[in-house]
Amino acid sequence: MFIGNQYLVSYFQELAKKQRLAHAYAFYGEEGVGKCCFAKQLAYFLERGLFDEPKHLLQDVLIIDGRNGIDAAREAKPFLWQAPVLGGKRIVILDNADELNEQAQNSILKIIEEPPEHALLLIIVRQPDNLLPALISRLQKIYFGRVSDGEMRPATLAGQVINKEILDFAAGRPGRLRISQEDALYREALKYSSQFLKTNGPQRSQMIKELVELQKERPLILDRFFEILILELRKTPLRHTDLLRSVLSRLFYIKSYNTNKRLQLEAIS
Repeated sequence: MFIGNQYLVSYFQELAKKQRLAHAYAFYGEEGVGKCCFAKQLAYFLERGLFDEPKHLLQDVLIIDGRNGIDAAREAKPFLWQAPVLGGKRIVILDNADELNEQAQNSILKIIEEPPEHALLLIIVRQPDNLLPALISRLQKIYFGRVSDGEMRPATLAGQVINKEILDFAAGRPGRLRISQEDALYREALKYSSQFLKTNGPQRSQMIKELVELQKERPLILDRFFEILILELRKTPLRHTDLLRSVLSRLFYIKSYNTNKRLQLEAIS
């Protein structure tokens, strides 16, 4: 089941029915709002007639990662020029298009300028401005916004308990529901965040050392820790004004400069 932005399901079903799909789209919006999930379900619909999570290996769909640079673009062209096997479309889903360098983007542009009739290119990008003007100008842009808590609660039908804590962490991004349900890092970071707020002084310093060491093996642990900690502090901003300001400041320095993470974290008061 696709969560949120349901009008897009009806919109694309209608476009497909009337055979009015464009050759190339840019699905854009924040990370976790469902852009790539929607693209996969749209591809499943065009090949198998069901708008749902793909239940079978799709014959006419290729998913490639923009982080592979020029290789991603080179992979797309021969696939799109082959005739469809089951559906009427040959579909390439290009995820993480923000990571494409200029050479790779120009290669994608050449494909879009003269695509085969049956080609459909779905480009997943956080910000359209991350793409070359010549490329983004040839894409139909579809925005994916955040989703209300009410729209995300039906996920409990899958047997998972979606409580207030998880909804706060998701913050309108359905992709984060899966993180909170399946990601061991989330649960570990939640434990550290809770302990951090209950302790001070030497205990906090020891906890910071553990987190920095853990990051060597689990690079995302600090990101998860900060996300959860900031969400918790924002629940009572007046009470935690100074601490929240300190946390945001240290996070800025860690992300912006090559600083000593342990010293920055220990400076949080």
